[in-house]
Amino acid sequence: MNLNAELIISIVAVFTGLLLLIFAVDWRYFRDWIVVFLYKCVLDSLWGTAVVNANRIEFPFRQFPQLFKMGLLFDYWIFPILCVLYNQITREHGLWPIFYYAVLFSAGITAIEYPLESYTNLIKYINWNWFTTFYTLTITFLSSRAFIAFYRWGCGYFSRRTP
Repeated sequence: MNLNAELIISIVAVFTGLLLLIFAVDWRYFRDWIVVFLYKCVLDSLWGTAVVNANRIEFPFRQFPQLFKMGLLFDYWIFPILCVLYNQITREHGLWPIFYYAVLFSAGITAIEYPLESYTNLIKYINWNWFTTFYTLTITFLSSRAFIAFYRWGCGYFSRRTP
């Protein structure tokens, strides 16, 4: 097996994500985090596929290249886990912390993705740039926060209703 930089980075990302799930996630809110994780997977399926099919980004190194054009590792593992952590951190905060944590998380991911785009074959920008990554990540973090707030409200509202 050829251990190139892309494979090593992917393996490190898988284990880092697993460690974050085990040690950083507060599992008392398991139901909420599963909802956030699955919401992000669905959103990334729709948005990520559209972006790749529009030839804005390509993933030269990807898992199951014969089946998928998008980067499964980031879209279905790393980003949903980071979104769970973002929602966990902002669980008890007001609007401003929700916004600036979204910006901070997005800036961190963008700061990692930009050199990966420049120096590896994990991702290649075609009609895309780092700022587009930054603001789309921010929007998706905020949308996941809005979705889980709506979900919590709905659970509370419908559990109080009597048949």
